[in-house]
Amino acid sequence: MDMKRAVIFVNGNLSNIDQAKNIIKKDDRLIAADGAVGHIIKLGLIPSVIIGDMDSISPNLLEQSHLSPTILIKYPTKKDKTDFELAVDYCLESKFEEIIIFGVFGDRIDHFIGNILLMAKVQNEKRSIKIKIIEDKKEIYILTEKIEISGQVGDELSIIPISSKLEGIITSGLEYKLDNETLSLGSTRGISNVFNSSLITIKVRKGVALVIHLRK
Repeated sequence: MDMKRAVIFVNGNLSNIDQAKNIIKKDDRLIAADGAVGHIIKLGLIPSVIIGDMDSISPNLLEQSHLSPTILIKYPTKKDKTDFELAVDYCLESKFEEIIIFGVFGDRIDHFIGNILLMAKVQNEKRSIKIKIIEDKKEIYILTEKIEISGQVGDELSIIPISSKLEGIITSGLEYKLDNETLSLGSTRGISNVFNSSLITIKVRKGVALVIHLRK
């Protein structure tokens, strides 16, 4: 049985249209954070939900989305959350088991950092949920307990602590092995490791980290 999966589109870069088309499945719920509905329309797909204050969506795009049974959830412009956080809240309320995110990378570094830390908070609180951010050859995961990642020998992988300490790290399938070790916030030791297997595993006893996979 397939997991209940949402695909959130943010209004940043979507540089590999074909990649997104190949990843999206028929039963996925496609959720646009405001103007990101443009990405979904470029894919030739129908958004399931458009959510936000609608300040970055053109009337033309809104009209196109209304040709489908799209759910439109509008918030006031003056609000305490970004459109992306509203989209994430919708996914949590709808009890999705997996969330894939496109369009997080872009020119707004403040939005990017805020969005990444939001995902870390969500993953740390909802450990059963699977979260992955994708942009072309870059993939970001949040490590809280254990993670398995498929790739190719030679792919690069970085483990970046975002809690004060990442304790009891055990890796397999990486060239530079960590065996029950600790990385502290600000440490660069976990950056630019290399796959020496097609499947790597990372376990951690305590702490939260970003895991960034750079495909060849």
